[in-house]
Amino acid sequence: MLKNYLKIALRNIVGNITYSIINVVGLAVGICVCFFAVLYVRFELSYDNYHEKAEQIYRLVTDVETVSGTEYKSSTGAMAGAIQDAIPEVLASTRIFPDYLIVQKDQDLFGEEKIAYADSSVFSVFTLPLISGNPATVFNAPFNLVLSETAAKKYFGNTEPVGQKLMINGKDPAYVTGVMKDMPMNSHFRTDILVSMKTLGPEWESNWKRFFFYTYLVLPEKVNIPVLNRKITQLIKEHTDQSQSKYALSLEPLKTVYLEGKSRGTRGGTSASGSWNNVYIFSVVSLLVLFIACFNFVNLTTAYSIRRMKEIGVRKVLGGERRQLIIQFLMDAVSISGIACILSVFLILLFLPVFNAIAGKSIITDNIQLAGLLTFLLPGALSIGLLAGIYPAFFLSRMSPIQSLKGKIVSGGQGLTLRKSLVIAQFSVSIILITATVVVYKQLDFMKNHEPGFKKDHKLVVDFQFDDRILKNPLSLKQKLGQITSDDQISMSSCIPGKVNHTFPTKIENKSAELQEFQADAYFIDHDFLQQFGIEMVAGRPFSANLSSDSTEAMLINEAASKALGFTNPEQALGKRFEQLSRKGVIVGVTKDFHFQSFQEKVKPLTFRIAPGFFTYLTLNVPAENLSSTVSNLKKQWQSFIPGVPFIYSFTDEAYHAQYVAEEQFGKLFLYISGLAILLSCMGLVGLSALSITQRTKEIGVRKVLGASVAEVFGLLTKDFLIMVFLAIIVASPIAWYTMSKWLQTFAYRIEMSPLILISAGLIAIAIALFTVSFQSIKAALMNPVKSLKSE
Repeated sequence: MLKNYLKIALRNIVGNITYSIINVVGLAVGICVCFFAVLYVRFELSYDNYHEKAEQIYRLVTDVETVSGTEYKSSTGAMAGAIQDAIPEVLASTRIFPDYLIVQKDQDLFGEEKIAYADSSVFSVFTLPLISGNPATVFNAPFNLVLSETAAKKYFGNTEPVGQKLMINGKDPAYVTGVMKDMPMNSHFRTDILVSMKTLGPEWESNWKRFFFYTYLVLPEKVNIPVLNRKITQLIKEHTDQSQSKYALSLEPLKTVYLEGKSRGTRGGTSASGSWNNVYIFSVVSLLVLFIACFNFVNLTTAYSIRRMKEIGVRKVLGGERRQLIIQFLMDAVSISGIACILSVFLILLFLPVFNAIAGKSIITDNIQLAGLLTFLLPGALSIGLLAGIYPAFFLSRMSPIQSLKGKIVSGGQGLTLRKSLVIAQFSVSIILITATVVVYKQLDFMKNHEPGFKKDHKLVVDFQFDDRILKNPLSLKQKLGQITSDDQISMSSCIPGKVNHTFPTKIENKSAELQEFQADAYFIDHDFLQQFGIEMVAGRPFSANLSSDSTEAMLINEAASKALGFTNPEQALGKRFEQLSRKGVIVGVTKDFHFQSFQEKVKPLTFRIAPGFFTYLTLNVPAENLSSTVSNLKKQWQSFIPGVPFIYSFTDEAYHAQYVAEEQFGKLFLYISGLAILLSCMGLVGLSALSITQRTKEIGVRKVLGASVAEVFGLLTKDFLIMVFLAIIVASPIAWYTMSKWLQTFAYRIEMSPLILISAGLIAIAIALFTVSFQSIKAALMNPVKSLKSE
């Protein structure tokens, strides 16, 4: 009996190939999207779970409260030891200091971003298996290195790396003492090279104000975190001056750092962060796509089954039971879902590399693990087919033999209302997604192309890693490189806009004539920096090369710093005293605010000083034409002037836009999912229009016989669908407005939600609906009325 059900099901699929293809493809796409969503969410929730002590590891973070606001910091080098000595609950601790260093092997030079200083305890706190080397001794001395498998292969090929020498920043020999397995992709920090913490020197151990470290503590399984936070904060009060700045320390569970931890950036590219909002949005939207696919399945099956009404009538007349008809329809549904499952596997395998590229990370690379996950598809797909087939099965099997033999369907109010409600829901989702996509891309365009307050185009930046040869003779290098670029605007600085910058405790005289301390971002620049980047002055003057005192006793601040000090007019800040890193002097100028960080953050207080010892970036203006030859000539001149320092360059606009990589990836994911949801909604509308037109065939014939034109028939058939789309617009608009307004609030600088966005989304939905139903409506309107009336 089962064989007969299956045989009839396959026969119906082949005999109605168009409907079958639409059904199979729609369901396969929905399953594929949901599978990728499960992979994505599973991966995002798995960060740092692989560590054996993951439940006991906490990251130490510091919130510095000043009159200018809250600064979110990591920790200082001195905190870990003091906390472990004073608080018995702390079982172990380790520190990581991400950095960017130039590593040399023979004549090959590499700019390493995935590099960090670490304590030897890093191997006991975290699960970082060593392939070679003893974790207790690998960091016994300064300039000891532990390489990842990838780094070991990169520098030494198949040669044993332990004991081999590498040069750091072209001057310091460092020796490989161990090799560790590559850190998994789902780590909130990833490094390819670990350098012994002893390399930094003892002065870092006693420093309480340089927040350059990530500190991790191992605690007992059952510990009262709020109580421990208070203990740690109280301990820090004994070591810091909190008369103006208050340090509130807290512990973040390791497993929440990736999704919930605030940005506490340091120099180097080893940390990653995610977003619960993105996880929620991706999950919900993917489930909606699956819902739309399932509804299409129901809708198309119901529409197609009208052609089988006479078959149903004959079966009933010949003694067929309703139970048998239900089983047959369910078998049809399960057969289609089974085929859709097989197709979805091919789609998954085909598009997995594309999905990884869009997500910006390798969600899954293990074929065995992928095969295990794919085994869950078949029962899941069959369950979806079974559930989606229940409504058509019970709906069609309850028809009387007379109705069935006549090919009539009496839908009843409830069935018609359900289908229309689902179409409205489909297009409501589509309108929300269209609106969201428009808003996301307008916000991204705003952040990337809105004037940031400085010149960022056609600027080539070289990181020379504080090399003394450049710092001792900068003018000579500037002259040589300027001859190649035909531009004498060349500057040196400690940072450029878009790059992660350090903050330093700074005291500046406020409006009450008191030295007010706050954590300020500090740019150490030369006399050419402001002019080259087009940073404007709003009060006072820029640094002058003719005033020697500017190199030691002068500071510039931005408007945000002036406001943080309580001044209502930037002119009021001029002449005020400052203290920063053992330097004292006065404010000589105030710059206009510019966005040196992402538009997601408000412009923070920023200070400028002349301090060549901090310079590491050299910026040149380069012409857009003949760029490759200009860069090649610059490289040759660079290598002749400072051999041993690689000419590793980037462009300012690229560095600035790199801040928005995560948002761009999210925008692409949103665009593709929205497109699929809209496509599936169109397929659902095809099903409903086919059902409606089939039911109204005779009505259309009568109207045409009585003189109705093609345009009038077309309008009659499309009116109901347009009404449903208008209702969807009414339902979706307030939801879309509220949701996207909340999303935009996560950005300090953002576009305004405009009614035009909702209007455009609605017009797009109307156009899509008209395009979808027009083909079948026009075809029905042009049909010969004789054929329409002939069926009886």
